Amino acid sequence: MLKYMLCTLLVLLLPCSMAFADISAGNLTVAGYLKNETSLRIESLNGDLTKFKNILELSGEYDIKDDQLVFFTKAKYWYDAAYGFRDKLDIAGHYEEHIQRTDWLRDCYLDYTNGPWFLRLGKQQVAWGQADGITILDRVNPVDLREFWLPDFVDIRIPLWMANINYSPKLNSSLQLLFVPDFQQSEAAYLGAPFVFRSWTEFNNFQKTMEGIGRAFDITLRPPPRQLHNSTWGLQWSDRVGDLNYTLNFLYGPYYNARNNIYTSTINGVYTYTVPRAFKVWRVYGGSFNKSFTEPGPMQGVTLRGDFAYYNDEPTYVGDPVAGSTKGIKRWDNKFWLIGADKTVFTNWVISAQFAQYILEHSRDKAADRPVQQQYPMNAYTYGPLDPVDNIFTLKISTDFMNQRLKPEVLWSFTDDNQGKVSPKVTYEIKDNLWLTLGIHYFYGNPWDSNGQFRDESQFYTNLKYTF
Repeated sequence: MLKYMLCTLLVLLLPCSMAFADISAGNLTVAGYLKNETSLRIESLNGDLTKFKNILELSGEYDIKDDQLVFFTKAKYWYDAAYGFRDKLDIAGHYEEHIQRTDWLRDCYLDYTNGPWFLRLGKQQVAWGQADGITILDRVNPVDLREFWLPDFVDIRIPLWMANINYSPKLNSSLQLLFVPDFQQSEAAYLGAPFVFRSWTEFNNFQKTMEGIGRAFDITLRPPPRQLHNSTWGLQWSDRVGDLNYTLNFLYGPYYNARNNIYTSTINGVYTYTVPRAFKVWRVYGGSFNKSFTEPGPMQGVTLRGDFAYYNDEPTYVGDPVAGSTKGIKRWDNKFWLIGADKTVFTNWVISAQFAQYILEHSRDKAADRPVQQQYPMNAYTYGPLDPVDNIFTLKISTDFMNQRLKPEVLWSFTDDNQGKVSPKVTYEIKDNLWLTLGIHYFYGNPWDSNGQFRDESQFYTNLKYTF
């Protein structure tokens, strides 16, 4: 109990003693923040704590040579005391209580600028596309979904070691080449954690049932060998024509989420399930655009933006969603596109709306040797049925009061099959470097749906952040 009390005191009291926190000496600049994130399940506000996460982040930038050569690094450590307070969370504690392995090192790179050339070498993240809260083109880095899609994207992306080479042949244009020899799989919440995927829970229940009647499981993870041809490569051309900004994008490399095939055999008289978890190679072709209308007329003040991606050989689960049973992987050519519009009204009210479609190559794969229902596309998060065309909507409204010290916002994301998430929040600037956020994440829908699976995990949360 003592360590939890000390952790809390660190977050609540340390800001009072850090007047020296803005450290800058010569070519070196140091910054960071302390943050506490607390959440309670809405269904049980009498003490059903799901998160008490205390975070320390430090970053440093050193100007080696006149902004031409700059070194930057960022380290982050966190400890979630909820896994010590709540026995219910013990099963996931080893994986979710504190930061894992070397994940504390978020960024570590060297920037070199010379005329039209810009080179960034090291551990970093790259954001592509114009979509807000949806990863259509933003697929360069794997993602950490241990808290689903709730954190900011800068915290969801998992940085990778790479070479990021940029050349600007003319003003407002750039050709970017990415070489990523590093590989990490995307992360998901462990069994017993609040945001564990239904698919993992269902598979774990199936495994326990089968082992209970004497059947064995041979589960292997097969990450791609660290060879040149297994590296990820990216290419982006960005340009501006008039007041239209656009990009053309290409990405090639291993898919960051492992996909399972299940094979059965009898070994030494024991019925065995062999489950190889492999990472398939895929390709992304796409582009994005952004255009602001400034001329007088009905569109004045509107910004239109959009993303389009063609996923070649995307690994897609097929099986029987009624039984929650996968039957294999298909390599389909799927499409994902989005268009969004932003506008400021009444001086300081910002309205952002988006419509997106995720379109599967096939609604069903009518294999001759299996009933059609066993070849239905399946949601990788839940093992539920995946719509052949998934229509996705988001609406965000934000404003500010008290000279921008009080900032309310609401984000509603939903699909056409009555599932989604509503997230209202309000942020208050207590002082120049201290912010308090209060909010709610409310999930609804069928347990087979991506958001609906967490309808019992709707939460009230608070964030207290001190920057220095």
